[in-house]
Amino acid sequence: MKAIQFAGPGGPEQIAEVDIPTPEPGAGQIAITVRYAGLNFAEVLARRGAPGYAPGWPYVPGMEVGGEVAALGAGVAGFEVGDQVVAFTVGGGGLAETVVTEAGLAARVPDKLELERAVAVPLTWTTAVALVQNTHITAADRVLVTGATGGVGDALAAVLSLRAPRSLVGATSPNSASVLADGYRRAVRDAGFAAAAREANDGELFDVVLESIGGDVAAASFGVLAPRGRFVSYGAAAGQPDPAAPSFGDLRRNNWTTSGFSISNLARGDAGAAGELIAAVFALVEGGLTLPAPRVVGWDQAIEAHIAQAEGRSPGKTVVAVRG
Repeated sequence: MKAIQFAGPGGPEQIAEVDIPTPEPGAGQIAITVRYAGLNFAEVLARRGAPGYAPGWPYVPGMEVGGEVAALGAGVAGFEVGDQVVAFTVGGGGLAETVVTEAGLAARVPDKLELERAVAVPLTWTTAVALVQNTHITAADRVLVTGATGGVGDALAAVLSLRAPRSLVGATSPNSASVLADGYRRAVRDAGFAAAAREANDGELFDVVLESIGGDVAAASFGVLAPRGRFVSYGAAAGQPDPAAPSFGDLRRNNWTTSGFSISNLARGDAGAAGELIAAVFALVEGGLTLPAPRVVGWDQAIEAHIAQAEGRSPGKTVVAVRG
């Protein structure tokens, strides 16, 4: 079968279309005929060799897929061959004609939801829902999202609109031409990031910081966190070393709460919990949440779309049509 593969860690020269054996599901797994595969920045970090992203080399990226169940492994119940599903392929493999994943990380697609929209649910929308749930955001809160462009940034704007926070500021890189999703006030992540974020928030500090850039941006974010604020790290897109965490004294003095979130590590350790988040997103859809249409590119554009994402030239969510 055809697949996109990273030969090893490095630059775009490591990416190629290859022909590899079609995988077969093991116990507790399902095989999926892939129609669409979502692109995520985690795959950029994997290709660059960041620790914890690629389980080995060569590596087939693709952590979100949508398609039909092609085969069932031993012990799998609740699915039938031909079911239209989305799945979180936590170990990658989705940018291929067929992928195998744990059955607990797959879900049937609601009848009225287009597959190309649903394919972003298992990683992108589950991350947004989990972040909002875990920080208990209310209408009284002032919220900063340090990575507001891309799929998760768009999803956070939509999910947060249901909580109607008092203010919502989204940060972008200085060279980003991306249009922010409705609801965001814009701040630029440059040398004056903390001041820009606070200015966009009418001079106020933030009750909640949802942080995915890491490094200097993560360090600066504590400078705009209000007393009793909640800080969540869910990524490190800048590739910089993690900054020093606040001291216990700082935490007590400010009554801050700090935490971390990774949908990938959650899925590896507790597929059922990740599966519940997928179900929670679909429940919101049934209740009226609209998933925006992604940018869909053809298979022949998959490699260029990955490179564009790595270079910050890819607004919103991008999905690859694996099969015509």
